[in-house]
Amino acid sequence: MRDIRGDLQDRAALLEEQISAHEAQFDKLIEQLKREHDSRLEDLTTELEAVTRLMDLELRRIETVPAPSAQRAQGREQPAPHAVHQPQSVHQPQHAVHQSQPQQQQQPQAPLADFLIRKLNEVGAMARDDLRRLSLQEGYFADADTAERGVHAALINVVKAGLIRQLPNGNFAPATVLDTIRLRRAM
Repeated sequence: MRDIRGDLQDRAALLEEQISAHEAQFDKLIEQLKREHDSRLEDLTTELEAVTRLMDLELRRIETVPAPSAQRAQGREQPAPHAVHQPQSVHQPQHAVHQSQPQQQQQPQAPLADFLIRKLNEVGAMARDDLRRLSLQEGYFADADTAERGVHAALINVVKAGLIRQLPNGNFAPATVLDTIRLRRAM
């Protein structure tokens, strides 16, 4: 009868090497997952900060809407959600009402995301700078820096929602029917 202890020891050593290799591979995968997790959290945190800033801007924009009586004078029936009703004084001169109208015409009527989607549907593919310039002209932002951040955050959210898409050249375009169908199937 032959002694197989040496063969068994070799087999045990081979199995220990395989176990060590699998553990090392597992540790590498765990480390890679941790890096990906940290990177994704950083991206989401940055996006959350941008959305929070955009919400603050939108809240400030809504809070600057005049009282409901001035809105009805322009043909709107529903008051803004955050506007406080302040009755007009009987003794207030007529020109005071007319002075508030030009300011109100400069203020945007729709949320920024709706404005961007509407413009892309009307015009077609556009660059981010063109959309920023249009949002400044419509009165969504007071300065170019704020507009850059606000438009960027809004575009990211609208692209993620599948309402528009970013083209390979960096421009933004309206979502096609096929994009919408693919998005719905993915959900």
